[in-house]
Amino acid sequence: MKGNGIYFAFASLLGITAALADRMVSFIGLCLLVILLVLIKKWQAGMIALIVVLSVTMYVRSELAERNQVTQFRGDETEFTLTFQDKIKVDGDLLSAEVKTSTGELMMMRYGISSEKEKEVLTDEVHPGLNCSVRGQLEEPSAATNPNGFDYRLYLQRNRIYWILEAPDFSFTQCSSEVSSPITFFQKLRFNGISYLKDHFPDQSAGLAAALIFGDRNGIDHDVITSYERLGIVHLLAISGLHVAMLAGIIYYLGLRIGITREKMTHFLFIILPIYALLTGAAPSVNRSVLMLMLALGVKKFHFHLPTSDIISAVFIGYVLISPYAIFNIGLQLSFLITLSLILSAQNLTKKAQNSMVLALQTSFICLLSSLPIMFYYFYEVSLISLFVNIIYIPLYSWIMMPGLMLLYFVHLGVGEKIEFLVAILDLFIQLINAGSNWLSEVPFAVLTLGIPSNLVLILYAAAIISFFALWEKRSGSKSFVRILLLPASVVFIHYAVNSFSPYGEVTMIDVGQGDSIFIQLPYGQGNYLIDTGGLLHFPEEKWRERKKPFEVGKDTIVPFLKSKGVRTLDKLIITHGDIDHIGGSEAILNEMHVKEVLMAAEAEPSEAERNLTDAAINNDIKVHHVQAGMGWESGQSIFHIMLPGESAEIMEENNGSIVMYAEIGGLRWLFMGDAEESGEKLLIDHYGNLRADVLKVGHHGSKSSTSIELLQTVQPHYALISAGRNNLYGHPHGDVIDKLNEEEIFILRTDVHGAITYKFKGGQGTFFTVIP
Repeated sequence: MKGNGIYFAFASLLGITAALADRMVSFIGLCLLVILLVLIKKWQAGMIALIVVLSVTMYVRSELAERNQVTQFRGDETEFTLTFQDKIKVDGDLLSAEVKTSTGELMMMRYGISSEKEKEVLTDEVHPGLNCSVRGQLEEPSAATNPNGFDYRLYLQRNRIYWILEAPDFSFTQCSSEVSSPITFFQKLRFNGISYLKDHFPDQSAGLAAALIFGDRNGIDHDVITSYERLGIVHLLAISGLHVAMLAGIIYYLGLRIGITREKMTHFLFIILPIYALLTGAAPSVNRSVLMLMLALGVKKFHFHLPTSDIISAVFIGYVLISPYAIFNIGLQLSFLITLSLILSAQNLTKKAQNSMVLALQTSFICLLSSLPIMFYYFYEVSLISLFVNIIYIPLYSWIMMPGLMLLYFVHLGVGEKIEFLVAILDLFIQLINAGSNWLSEVPFAVLTLGIPSNLVLILYAAAIISFFALWEKRSGSKSFVRILLLPASVVFIHYAVNSFSPYGEVTMIDVGQGDSIFIQLPYGQGNYLIDTGGLLHFPEEKWRERKKPFEVGKDTIVPFLKSKGVRTLDKLIITHGDIDHIGGSEAILNEMHVKEVLMAAEAEPSEAERNLTDAAINNDIKVHHVQAGMGWESGQSIFHIMLPGESAEIMEENNGSIVMYAEIGGLRWLFMGDAEESGEKLLIDHYGNLRADVLKVGHHGSKSSTSIELLQTVQPHYALISAGRNNLYGHPHGDVIDKLNEEEIFILRTDVHGAITYKFKGGQGTFFTVIP
């Protein structure tokens, strides 16, 4: 069985996915695996039986885990006894923490901090193991409301968390005891270590040191993380297998140097490695590295030969047997897949690399290629320059940053402020590194955005990547390398073509909360248009209340949605008017997308937000057109016509100055009303008395001042689309508007009820879909 562990690991994965994901696809995969092993590997019946038994065992184990994924609470409980766990975060005026109830069930607790003094106390006193009585209300975590959006509810459920406890009050007088256990002890030790760094190191050094020593990235500035993500080196901000192996090697070497025997040092590593995993937050990549190293040490100790591929396979099988839901963890997926690819390619690399630079480049290439489908599936894009950036940054972090920060941390614990000058020097170096990464991340064409791949494209990626590695092992020379590279490159092209030149088009009203944003994608790449960008009105806050990463609709909702569709270019960004809930997300759109043209309403007095958008567009060499009634364009079979605002004499202010647009898309007639109210509707009726539309985008989020009965009877729509935030302060949509729509027998679709609303079409036929049924 030596050297065949990878097939057993794959069979285990198929068994788990059969229970937790797609049963039919997993069954087909298992059948194909068995055929492969019989016809190509010439396996006998006994080995095939082992493969099948293992897959079935994993299926049963996962089914049991699925059935046990239930909460013990009804949702109406209000009093709880909680023990704080390792994940405690004070961000601005919010305390959030993972807590364990007296029944053993995990929850997320949220508490709004009332003063700066209270924030300081909570930061110092709330720690793992603290046991408190808390009153509050249970709420279900939010699910995804946009296509391909992050599903927080599903994420928490896969971590056995089903409720968010909103606590209106929190008092230390209700914290009477501490829970003590070995795990809690090390969690508290980790918490105190991170707190020490925050108190004694400069911000950038403290954040990076906490990430590289304790596996906590919360202290790193969000802009730094973003630049590292664009460069494809964000993995350096987490503890990797290389860090674990290097630390274990240093400890082992130092032990030998002071006279401790190899056997005793091996035993010591068996003790220290699990402790190290706990001190670093037990992230999947660290757990994988620690378990692999411990198994390798055990194999060596008992003089048993086991290939490294079998070691990682055995670790994977054991890991997912204990925690089947771990297969959905992105860190675990990348850690196992990249490590396995490097293990299987190790002999080939050493054979074909002429020097250390070529070896580093080939290693970086293997990491990029093996992670390609995962990166596209979860992040919709990959960094093209990561091949070269990793060659510089991996040694920099592995041999300078991590050892330097770890050494400074432990020395600082001993001598304190006597080495402040060394801390200052390293902090300056870190600032230069971060500034360099930010500059590199802005390099044009650094990132390839293709969108989320379909299941078929994912299968093609897997087949092409496996075939590439198999052929690369057998052939040598640069010409052969280029030829076999065409295999994965052709799948990349297919991925691009499928998302960019699809025969299907769509109109999606994106759920942006209380605001508007509508995406129109025409078939065959004929045009991508965005009407409005949502936005939140932010009021000035005291410094201590500010969050490190405040939610921003454009950056956190619209841009990920567009990238998931493979959209890199917007042919037109249409801003109906200057209210923040329509224009607020435009800055992120201009920063992240290639926008060819901005259309804005011709207004007597443009808002400050409109003036800022105009200036930003001009600075980026983007055309800005102020449109009026009578303007329009055609693309393919689709027609777009501006109905309002009228000529200069009819220019109206505020909501009634909105762009109102008529369009014919996918066999339906559409009327997009912006925030137009009844006086704007009257002007529309007076000018276009015969106007008809199948779909009405209801004006002003369903405000009482819009959607008159005259408009409905004139336009005679079959569908009404309303964009409004859940439980919004304005009471949108108003009951009177809903009543009028119902009286006219118009089918209503609302983002606050249904999430994003999509009309997907091909030719002149299409269907409406909603994220929430």
